[in-house]
Amino acid sequence: MKAVILAGGKGRRMCAESTNLPKPLVAIGGIPIICHIIHYFQMYGINEIVIAVGYQSKQVVEALREYLEPIGKTVQMQESSECTTLCFSDASLCVNLVDTGPDTPTGGRLRRIRPFLDEQPFFLAWCDGLTDLQLDTMLDFHKNHGQMATVAAVHPMSRFGIMELVDGEVTGFQEKPRMTDRWVNSGYTILEAEALNYIHSDDEQWEAEPISRLIKDHQLMAWQHEGEWQCMDTVGDWEYLKGLWNSGSAFWKRDLQS
Repeated sequence: MKAVILAGGKGRRMCAESTNLPKPLVAIGGIPIICHIIHYFQMYGINEIVIAVGYQSKQVVEALREYLEPIGKTVQMQESSECTTLCFSDASLCVNLVDTGPDTPTGGRLRRIRPFLDEQPFFLAWCDGLTDLQLDTMLDFHKNHGQMATVAAVHPMSRFGIMELVDGEVTGFQEKPRMTDRWVNSGYTILEAEALNYIHSDDEQWEAEPISRLIKDHQLMAWQHEGEWQCMDTVGDWEYLKGLWNSGSAFWKRDLQS
């Protein structure tokens, strides 16, 4: 089974606030976040990775060559998309980086990497979310329900402190708690290849029209994950994740810290 990582966007909030690095290369513990996600998939035996690159694609390719240390690379063109394959001696990892264009919406990126998926089910992730989600359990859930798509739903952290009020008196206060009564899209998804037919053009965002069409056809299910998840949208998120790593509390990659 393959995993697709969307890593072609500009990450404007991160770039504006911190660095000109493309978001996939922003490091936690000296490791680019996209490599954390690749290693996470490897922990579950998913060793074929397709990465949709775009913004500063050559910089992303070269950075992955430096960090992952492949023995070589090949470059090919397929349906107008350039694909760089990083080759490894023990065949324990295969990374295909497909240039899907710097400004292509997420739906278009998925359409452009489809020729590299062999029309088989695949995992999908964004390059900015870290989790301790059990992928094998999620896959079993997906196989059992029979629909085209499964998204991992998670509880978000509140951006603000939450107050409890009784007749104007504050009776309780929680500083940015996890909102256990809400569910949000983690970005981690399992898709049947046929789900990509719900993308009608390269100009569509996957999270908009295609998702709505899947919902209309009762083809989207949610795997409710009660564990950890954190998105790296802002510099504050980045600092939080670095703090977890530095304190030995990185829930997503404890094996890398041993």
